[in-house]
Amino acid sequence: MKTNERTLATLNETAEFLRRRQGFLILTHRRPDGDTAGSAAALCRLLRRLGKTAWMQANEDLTEKYRFLYDGLIAPAEFQPETVVAADVADENLLPESAQIWRGNVDLCIDHHPSNQGYARLTLLDAGCAATGELVWRLALLLEAPADLAFCQGIYTAVATDTGCFRYANTTAQSHRAAAYCMEQGLDCQAVNQAFFETKTRARFQAERLLFERLIFSAQGKIAVALLTQREIQAIGAGPDDLDNLAALPRQVEGVSCAVVLIETGEDQYKASVRSDGGLDASALCARFGGGGHSRAAGCTLKGPGEDCLARVTAAAQEALGYV
Repeated sequence: MKTNERTLATLNETAEFLRRRQGFLILTHRRPDGDTAGSAAALCRLLRRLGKTAWMQANEDLTEKYRFLYDGLIAPAEFQPETVVAADVADENLLPESAQIWRGNVDLCIDHHPSNQGYARLTLLDAGCAATGELVWRLALLLEAPADLAFCQGIYTAVATDTGCFRYANTTAQSHRAAAYCMEQGLDCQAVNQAFFETKTRARFQAERLLFERLIFSAQGKIAVALLTQREIQAIGAGPDDLDNLAALPRQVEGVSCAVVLIETGEDQYKASVRSDGGLDASALCARFGGGGHSRAAGCTLKGPGEDCLARVTAAAQEALGYV
């Protein structure tokens, strides 16, 4: 199937593509999360186990939380790839500045976002997967590549973080099978779970406190929104990892169908994270502001004064839920 001269590939076609090609450079998206970092790292290790030359593009937005996944995999400055692959990157605009050189030249994209723009020459897309890591795992099985613990660490991190440790509605039987595979290979999943889901910095606790203090409810309690400024964030000493997935918390409040958290990222610029219980399409909501993602978890960037941005996204959420 072709879209704008680009091709959607099956799992078998993608596996054959990987068998034929050499010299891989793997890209991740801006502000990398567990899925893009984990699936990219696992793919890189998979290709190396197949005897390929494979590296990951350095990502200047990488935080300490995911740095271990990149260990030993970052491409040297002189490396010239033959094949460029994007992992979990739905849109070229989501590439970090260091990877913008590859715009228009991505050979393969492996992704699970229904909002994928089809920018790569070849795209393996399955929106039924909870994480791109599941697709990389299925490719490894198809290619009969021997697994190691580092590969499993990438797969498990990708799947566990994108499913909220297998609690989110996107979790499927396949998600559990991928996790079981990693456990069968000897991965200490409890250590990963503890690091990502049970351990919080003091700054994270302060960020959560600040979030709940700033919450504004509307639409009979179905919508919860909050805005955090850089001044407030700096005052509690919170870094990017401390602010990760904050929007999931107000969604846990009884009766809340849609949660939106705006975080100031620059002068008159805010990153919005939207979480939904399915009552509205989070991706469609964010698309109104040039963003996208999944039906229950999506994001976008808004520009303008903070209170104006908050009012605009609140009004859009109210309209989506029929409160106008």
